[in-house]
Amino acid sequence: MYTLLQTPIFAVFKNGHCSARMQIKKDNIGKCIEKEAKKIFLKNGFAKTSMREIAEKSDVGLSNIYNYYASKDELFCSIVFPVVSEFKRLLETYHNPQNIDATQQWMPEMTEKTANEYSSIMLKHRDLLTLLLFKSAGSSLAKFKETFTDEATELMLKYMEAMKQKYPTLKWDFSPFFIHINAVQMFTLLEEIIMHKIEADDAEQIFLEYVNYHNNGWKQLIYNTMQYE
Repeated sequence: MYTLLQTPIFAVFKNGHCSARMQIKKDNIGKCIEKEAKKIFLKNGFAKTSMREIAEKSDVGLSNIYNYYASKDELFCSIVFPVVSEFKRLLETYHNPQNIDATQQWMPEMTEKTANEYSSIMLKHRDLLTLLLFKSAGSSLAKFKETFTDEATELMLKYMEAMKQKYPTLKWDFSPFFIHINAVQMFTLLEEIIMHKIEADDAEQIFLEYVNYHNNGWKQLIYNTMQYE
């Protein structure tokens, strides 16, 4: 089964050799297929899109299109791979105690950096986010949000445990469901911005407000230990 850790771009000749010119040609065809497929997926959604329609729009024979993508699902996953990679990177960056200390996240420069990263993802990958969050029903990524939030929750709990060892006088014990809700909030924010067609400049301000609110809330909970006594 196709996994998102793979990037199926080219089909390779059986003998394992191809000239640079032929590879460029195959690259161009693959890009054309993905360009047309993205338009159709955005219009119809994954479930209601056929490989035949994609082949016709990209001017590639139906049998030939399978030389590039083994299935419609593989094609869909390849198209949205850039934004999925961004989510994986964010998960590793902000939920790994080896990469970032919790107290660093509350610094003003870190708040701005995080908000800029959200803005950059929205600016670069708005169409791909739309596909992933609204058009993926029937694909192997249909439950991406749920899977991601479960993984984020698990990592965040481990992160909290690591911070507890490092800063034992602070409050680090939170219910798993509370952590889960915080993970879901990110997707709610992205979905609302897309659904309400928020422009880039306004989205940038919204992300900054959200990150400020999010970080200050965590800071208050973790440092204000009096309320738990």
